[in-house]
Parts: sequence; structure tokens; C-alpha cells
Amino acid sequence: MIKRTSKSEINKILKSNPSWKVLDIGCGFTANKYANVVADVQDFSSFYKDKKFVQILEKKLPFADKEFDFI
Repeated sequence: MIKRTSKSEINKILKSNPSWKVLDIGCGFTANKYANVVADVQDFSSFYKDKKFVQILEKKLPFADKEFDFI
């Protein structure tokens, strides 16, 4: 688990691990460039055409345990 860290430090970690599956949740229009999957309560599917987008419709997130290497 990572403590609160700057975006630049997070990007260094993600850049050095290109095989990781990365989820960016609740990011609006500012998803991390290394994210493979983007999730939000609003429908940004037309904005994130180059990434898999999942709209959050319930309190329980639609992802399996350990599905991602970094969130």
C-alpha cells in the first residue's frame, strides 16, 4: 500500500511497470495516462475511447478482487 503520494511519483511507478493493469476510479476528465480501465459514476465512455470505461451504477464496484495491480 502506498501512502499519499504526488502524481509525479505515481507516474514514475506506473511507467516502470508497463505490464500492470491499472484502474483510475472517479477521475472525471483527468484519468491517469497509464490507466487501462477508467471508472466513474458519470458516463465518460465517449471521452475515453482509447481505454476501457466502466460506469459505476451501484455502491459495490463491478471488479473482482486482485483484478488490478494498481488503483
